[in-house]
Amino acid sequence: MRRLGILVGIATALVWNGSAADLGAQEFEPRTYAVTPPGLNFVALAYGFANGAVFMDPSLPVDDIDADIHLVVARYIRTLELFGLPSKLKVALPLSDGHWEGFLESEFRTRDAAGIGDARLILETQFAGTDTPTETVWGARLQVILPTGQYDNTRAINLGANRWSAIPEIGFSFPTGKWNIEGALGAWIFGGNDDFYGGSRLEQDPLVVAKFHAIRTIRPGFWWALAAGYGYGGQTTVDGVRRDTIQRNWRLAFVMAYPIRPNQGIFLSVGSGGNFGAGTDFDTISVGYQYAWGGR
Repeated sequence: MRRLGILVGIATALVWNGSAADLGAQEFEPRTYAVTPPGLNFVALAYGFANGAVFMDPSLPVDDIDADIHLVVARYIRTLELFGLPSKLKVALPLSDGHWEGFLESEFRTRDAAGIGDARLILETQFAGTDTPTETVWGARLQVILPTGQYDNTRAINLGANRWSAIPEIGFSFPTGKWNIEGALGAWIFGGNDDFYGGSRLEQDPLVVAKFHAIRTIRPGFWWALAAGYGYGGQTTVDGVRRDTIQRNWRLAFVMAYPIRPNQGIFLSVGSGGNFGAGTDFDTISVGYQYAWGGR
């Protein structure tokens, strides 16, 4: 069980930073590229609260938006070997409950919504530097977002995006003493939404995202991290008309994981986001619990 204790907090300290439809273009998950042995299972349940211009598509004619959002995310993770490489398979499902208020086409509106968001399938693999703990690990990650969330094209705000999306990413983890320095570069590739607000068609350019984590290990299973990210792009087109919606968004977060038993742990994250173009602007806090079992 000692090995499980070391792993608690590695795989699930997710900082939720984003919109209802997509859970955010920049999600901080420190230790994404930590190498784990095959055969382990993790289940996690996290609660998050966000305030600000949350769950907004920049293509919508909405101004001065403000929201209070409660979010619960359930996740399952399985470690395995894929073509002989250490890998992880993850499944995540969000549930949201929120209140929004703002101006829709210059008219003040409010909106309350609760339900299921868009589910995710995530595959991660480490393809270099996995032989010793002192090597720089290189890995890749692919997220697929499924259009499972609550959606109504007569509503300006929805919990689902009504489109498929994918986020390929490549990253590294560099160990130096008690610290691990991680970096990643990815791109959010959006599918089209043929039933956008009012029955329009929405298309969106890729959103390129860079992320950085500085992780400090206190003892096995107990660590904290500072995270930063920047996203650029994502300009939208509605019914063939380009919109002035290029995103230049930043995210900052503090994350901490703490083991309460050899195979159980808790985590805390506090984050903030803003933009220099279109997009979201909000603060978040989340707490979670993780349970692990299995291993060889």
